Amino acid sequence: MKTSIIGLIIFINFILHSTLFQHIELKNVVPNTSLILVVCFAINSKKDKGAIIGFIIGLIQDVIFEKVIGLNALAYMLIGYIIGTTNRNIFKDNPIIPFVFTALATVFYYGISLLVIYLLGYSLEYFNILRFMLPFEIIYNSIISVFVYIYVSKIFKSIKNRY
Repeated sequence: MKTSIIGLIIFINFILHSTLFQHIELKNVVPNTSLILVVCFAINSKKDKGAIIGFIIGLIQDVIFEKVIGLNALAYMLIGYIIGTTNRNIFKDNPIIPFVFTALATVFYYGISLLVIYLLGYSLEYFNILRFMLPFEIIYNSIISVFVYIYVSKIFKSIKNRY
């Protein structure tokens, strides 16, 4: 049951990401709802499930939207695993938790992505990305993550109470 609900949320995310969310860009930044979901699921899961969910979300995103297959899968898998390892040591009802984890995950995601893109030989304007896009995306993703986290946490709690 939990797998079906997670799958449905991921499916809805990709539909919304490719349609509606493209129209809510601010300063050329669209919220990375896939990253936000990985963080929210990983906070509520163990490290192995966080990594698997991250890998699946990243792979789907790579196949649908990206030129390089595996980059998001790798980054999201690592994010899911790392956040999943802290699962037992955090107070999950605090809304600051998803905010902070999403901010850190956004920085980590950019770091991994820019490193891999650089190693693959693509040229980007790294300074402009880090100076203009990253700070805004950190704030944008982190604020949205609080609201997504509240919803995801309710789903995880209701599933735990049923079984």
